[in-house]
Amino acid sequence: MTDSVLSNGTSEATSTSTKEVVYEFSRAAMLDGWWTWAAIVGILSILVYLSVRLYLRDTTELTAGVRRTLMLLRLITIASIVFFFFGLQRRTQQRVTRTSEVAILVDTSQSMSLPSSSTPGAESQSRSARVASILEDPKLLSSMEKSHRVTVYRFDDGAEPEELETRGTLPNADSSQSNLENSESATVSKVGIFGALCLTGMSLLLLASFVLALGGRADAIGGPLFSAAILLVLGAVLMGGAWTVETNRSLASLIGLNAVEPTAEKPAQASLENESEQASPRRSVDWNSALSASGSESRIGDAVRAVLQRHDPSTLAGVLLVTDGQGNGGISSTAAATLARRSEVAIYPVGVGSSDAPLNLRIVDLDAPRRVYPGDKFSVAAVVQGSGTGTIKATMQLLDGIEEADSSKLEVIDSREIEVKSDGTLSSIRFEMNPESIGRRRLSVRLQLSEGSDQNQEDNAREARYEVVARKLRVLTIAGGPTREYQFVRNMLFRDESIEVDAWLQTGQPGMSQDADRLLSEFPATADELFEYDAIVAFDPDWMAIPLDRLALLERWLGEQAGGLILIGGPIYMPQWTRLRTDPRVTILAGMYPVELATRSPLLSGGREGGDTSFRLEFTPEAQRAEFLFIADDPKSSFEAWNEFGGVYDYVGVKDAKPGSKVYAYFSDPTSKVGDALPVYLASQFYGAGRTFFQGSGEMWRLRGIGDAYFDSYYTKLVRWVSEGRLLRDSNRGVLLVDNARAGLGDTITVRAVLTDEQFEPLRVASVDANLLKPDGSVEVVKLAPIPGETREGTYGGRFVVRAAGSYELRLTLGDSLGEQVLRQSIQVRLPTIELERPKRNDEDLAFIATTTGGQYLPIGNEGDDDMANVVKLVESIRPQPQTTVLPGTPDGDFTLRRNATLLWLIATALAFEWILRRLQRLA
Repeated sequence: MTDSVLSNGTSEATSTSTKEVVYEFSRAAMLDGWWTWAAIVGILSILVYLSVRLYLRDTTELTAGVRRTLMLLRLITIASIVFFFFGLQRRTQQRVTRTSEVAILVDTSQSMSLPSSSTPGAESQSRSARVASILEDPKLLSSMEKSHRVTVYRFDDGAEPEELETRGTLPNADSSQSNLENSESATVSKVGIFGALCLTGMSLLLLASFVLALGGRADAIGGPLFSAAILLVLGAVLMGGAWTVETNRSLASLIGLNAVEPTAEKPAQASLENESEQASPRRSVDWNSALSASGSESRIGDAVRAVLQRHDPSTLAGVLLVTDGQGNGGISSTAAATLARRSEVAIYPVGVGSSDAPLNLRIVDLDAPRRVYPGDKFSVAAVVQGSGTGTIKATMQLLDGIEEADSSKLEVIDSREIEVKSDGTLSSIRFEMNPESIGRRRLSVRLQLSEGSDQNQEDNAREARYEVVARKLRVLTIAGGPTREYQFVRNMLFRDESIEVDAWLQTGQPGMSQDADRLLSEFPATADELFEYDAIVAFDPDWMAIPLDRLALLERWLGEQAGGLILIGGPIYMPQWTRLRTDPRVTILAGMYPVELATRSPLLSGGREGGDTSFRLEFTPEAQRAEFLFIADDPKSSFEAWNEFGGVYDYVGVKDAKPGSKVYAYFSDPTSKVGDALPVYLASQFYGAGRTFFQGSGEMWRLRGIGDAYFDSYYTKLVRWVSEGRLLRDSNRGVLLVDNARAGLGDTITVRAVLTDEQFEPLRVASVDANLLKPDGSVEVVKLAPIPGETREGTYGGRFVVRAAGSYELRLTLGDSLGEQVLRQSIQVRLPTIELERPKRNDEDLAFIATTTGGQYLPIGNEGDDDMANVVKLVESIRPQPQTTVLPGTPDGDFTLRRNATLLWLIATALAFEWILRRLQRLA
C-alpha cells in the first residue's frame, strides 16, 4: 500500500508500506542473563540423559528397533513440552519505507534571460532556454525518478518557490504483497498435503507392525515402528505447521478434502483509489513557458530555506540548484548553505551562463508619453545597458507609424550612433519628436549592431503606444480662499497651451482679475455645464456652500463621466464640514475621498496647522510606479529631487486609507503617528469610471524652492493622470482604466471598466472578457467580473501580472460586428536593472555552497562540454536516501490457538503410542 507522511508539517513525502510475517519465541525474549539459559540447558540435558539411560536399562531384552522407537517417542514428548514453554508466536508487522527525494530549484529571475555563452558568434540561447532544453530531455528526470521522488520548483523574487512538477512513481506494494502471499499459500498447501501423507504412512506402518506381531514375527516390527515414529514427527510438524500458519483455512482444505474458502476481497473503491494513487497521470509541463525569466530579484537563500522546510531532511537526498548564482534578495546564499549543512542536506549547484560577461547590448526601458498634443514637442528616452568587454558601438533608430501598422512597416524618423560601456551601467538616449497626425500611434526604438557583436537579439527593440489628442484639457479650479497653492496652480495651468482652465474663488469679489480662461461665481448648475470639464482641482473649498443637487451632479460626473477630482485638504473649511455627519452632502463627499474622514476637527484628530518644522514625505512602493510623481526626466532623478525637497509642515488629519485605495506618501513626523501608522498624505482611488486624489495640505508650492519645473511637472502630470479616463475614452458606452500605466516586471495590474449597454443603461452581465496583447504578439484573456461591494451597476474589475518587458495593450470590445466599439489601455513594462548589473556566472558563491553542504558544483555552458551528459552524471552521483521504519503488530491469537492444539495432539499421540508399545512389550 502507499500513503503520505507529512514532513515538518508542510510537505508530503511518499512512502510504501509492506506487510511481513515475523515468528519469534516470546519466552526467549523474557529470559535475561546467561545463568538463566545455563539452568535451562542443564535441566534439559538431565531430562534427556535420564530418559535415554532409563530406556536403555529397561529395554535391554528388546530388539534395537523397539528400543529406539520408545526412546524417540519420549524425546518427542520432551521436545514438544520445551517448544510449548518457549511460546512461538506470529506477528504481522509493517515495514514503512519513505522514498528518497530530490528537489530541483530553477532560477527564473531576469538575469536568466541573458545569453548562456559569452563566446562571440555562439548560439544565441538564453540561460533559461538552456535549462528548459535540459529538463525536456528524458534522460535527466527519467534517470532520477528511478531512485528518487523528484520535485521541480521555480524561484525568483517571491519568498516561496513555486512547484512546477513532481515525478517518481512507487511500485504497487499491495499487488506484489498479494502475489507473494498467494505463492506462499500454494507452498503451504503442498507442505500440508505432504504432512498428511506422512501421517498416512505412519498409520500403514503401524498396521504392518501389528500384522507382523500377530504372525509370530515380533522380532521384525522394530524397523516399521521406528519409521512410524519418524513419520509421526514429520507429519505432525508439516501438517500441523501448515494448519497453524494458514489460520484462514481449515485442515480439510489444506489437504485437499474441501474447496479453498474464498478470501475477503478489497472493496472496489479502495482498489481504485490505490490504483489511482500508484499511477496518477503525469502533468505535461511546457518548460520554456514555465521557466520564463521574469523575476525582478533572485532570492537563492529564501528558495533553499523554503525547500528545507517543505521536505524532510532525513529523506531529502539532495537539492539541485540551477542558477547563475547572482543572488540579490532575501537571505544570503551563505546563510542558506549553513542551514542545509545543519540539516545534513547536500546542495548540488548547476551554474548556468559564463564566467565571463556575455557580449550583449539591450534596451532596458523606453520612456514615452501616453498622450501628446499636435505640435507639442516631446521626448522619447531609451535606457540601454551593455555587458562584455570594452565599449559597444551601435546604431539606434527611432521608428514611428500608425498603431495598426506592422513593426516592419514603421518609418525610421531619426537615428544616431551610440557608444555604451560594457560595465553594466545604464545610459539614456533621448530623441525629440514633434507629432502632427491626430490619433493612436506606435513608436519603436531599435538597435543595429555588426554581426557577432551581440549574443541576444531579442532585447534590441522596444515599442510603445501613444495618442495625439486634438482637444484641450478642460480644468475647473475651486478654492475656498486665495491660497498660494491655488494661485500657483491656476497660473501654471493658464500658461499651459494644452489646457483650458476655469476658476471659482469662493471668496472672490465681482470684477476681480485672475489668470483663467473663464471666472465662475458659482458651482456649475447643470449637467451640460459640469460635464464639459475633464478634471476639477479643489483647494479646501467650502463644500457646504454648494447645494445638494449640484453635489449629486458632481458624483454623477465623477462616477459616470470618468472625471478626475483632486482634493487638497486645508485647515479652514475641512474641519467644519467633516463634523456635520448628518448632512447628506457630507455623505456624498465622504464617499469621494480615498481616505476615511475624521469625525471631529482634523486638528483635534491628529492634524497640524502652523507647524514650525518641515518633514519629508515618506513614499510607499506604490509611489515608485506612479507616473505623476516622476517630476524629473526619469524615476531615479525624480526621487532624488523629492529627497532634496524639504517637505511640508502641515497636514489634515484623516483616519486611514479606504480599502481598495492606494497610498503614495505619508507625513513622516514620527510624533504624528496614530497607533503604529503615520498620517496619510497622498492617496487615490477609483470612483466609478473616475478617479479621485487626496493631498494632505496645499504645500506643494514649496517644490518651487528647488525648481519651478518640478512644481509644474507634478501638477501637470497629476491633472492629466486623474483625467485620463476622459481623455482616452474610445466609446461613449464606457471607459477602461488601469491603476498603473508604467509598471515593473512582475507587477500586478488592476483593471477597472465602467460599461453600459446599447441603451446606455448599466451593463448587467456575469463577466466580460478583455484581450491583453503582449509584447511577443500573444494574446491573454483577462476576465473582468462585477466588483464586490460596488454599488454602481456596470462596474467590472480584474487583474493580471506582467511577466515580460515591453508594451502591452488591453482591449475590450463592446457590441457586435456592426456596431463594434473597442476600449483600449496601454501599459509599458520596464526591466529591473538590479538583475542586469552582474551578468557573469557567480562561480565563487556556487562552489562555496557545494563545498559547505557536501555537494558538487557543476558549471555548464562552457564551449565544448557535453552539458547533458555532465548533468546526468551529476544526478546519478546523488545517493538515494530512503528511510525504513518497522511498525510491530500484535500476536496472532488464532496462530497461538492452533499451535497449542497441534502440540497437544503431538504430545498425546506420542505418549499414547509409547504406552501401547510398552503394554505390548510387557514393560512396567
